Amino acid sequence: MEILNLFPLSIYKSKVGLDDDLRKTLIQEIYNQENESKNNRTKMYNERSSWTGDVYGHEYLYKEKKFEVLYDLIGKHIINYAKKIGYNEEKIDFYYQRSWATVSRKNEYIKYHNHSQSHLSFAYYLKKDKDQGAINFHDNFKHNEIIPGTFESTSTRTADFLKLNVLNAAQIRIEPNEDEIIVFPSKTFHSTSPSESDSERISISADVSIISKNSNKIEKFITPVREWQKFK
Repeated sequence: MEILNLFPLSIYKSKVGLDDDLRKTLIQEIYNQENESKNNRTKMYNERSSWTGDVYGHEYLYKEKKFEVLYDLIGKHIINYAKKIGYNEEKIDFYYQRSWATVSRKNEYIKYHNHSQSHLSFAYYLKKDKDQGAINFHDNFKHNEIIPGTFESTSTRTADFLKLNVLNAAQIRIEPNEDEIIVFPSKTFHSTSPSESDSERISISADVSIISKNSNKIEKFITPVREWQKFK
């Protein structure tokens, strides 16, 4: 007997190898961005929401000179992920569409969401200690949920009707380490767990779009930007 696990969601996890001195420089730059926004800081969702730079005008970090080396390194990992799931990197171009920093303090988190406007997304952990929370991936399809509602029901688990395992989990937690990157399809719903540490967790996220170099006879890819025309 065997269980065949079909249609897997593939999440990429790897160490980036950013120089420690540069990492400290970027951490300070993100603190500077956060401090600049203190006078007009608002909690977008609730009092436990993490600070996210895109809300305060810092949503294109890849354009900043200090971050150039980091995004060059990350680009290699994104291309590697695309290759692993079967895409031919010689036929497509990758574009950073938007990128921002997130600062999470004790008990702060990012709520359940996805990034439907892009193809790939990532989270890179610039500063992270133990007990500073996980990134959670949520299964909206629940292919194995033969009785609707049971995979997310607390009562079915507490009454021993269902034993938690990877085949019935409604969400999977990944505990990344400092200097690690997580890459995933942008459409995947995800969230972060609240930090239990007194020190800050700092991550950098981005949305990436993939465009064909030559879309002749290919209808599913976004056509090359050079072929676009803005309305007059």
